Amino acid sequence: MAMILGGLVLFLGFFVFLPVLTILIGYAAWKGKPETWDRSMYWTAFGFSVIGSSFALVFAQRMNADVRTWQYFIQLALFLLGSLLFGVAGGCMVGVFAYRRGDKRRPSE
Repeated sequence: MAMILGGLVLFLGFFVFLPVLTILIGYAAWKGKPETWDRSMYWTAFGFSVIGSSFALVFAQRMNADVRTWQYFIQLALFLLGSLLFGVAGGCMVGVFAYRRGDKRRPSE
């Protein structure tokens, strides 16, 4: 059962959550949201997300937790956190190039 759970987390992490986060963050950047962010904030968020993702994924890989122990679930959680942060990093990288300021013009009356 735990092996199935591990495969499910791997599949969902890389093929569902990661692309969805990347698309959502890139779309928000294209729309100019959040309004207080600019390209430099997307670069900063990308850098911190890559560092956090790398740490979580490498730590989860090197844990050597057995499937029959409670540490296996910590390893799965770290892997899922790392893949989510990798999705955030991808979205912020897309946001760097897709960012545009919101249109400040008044609507025509």
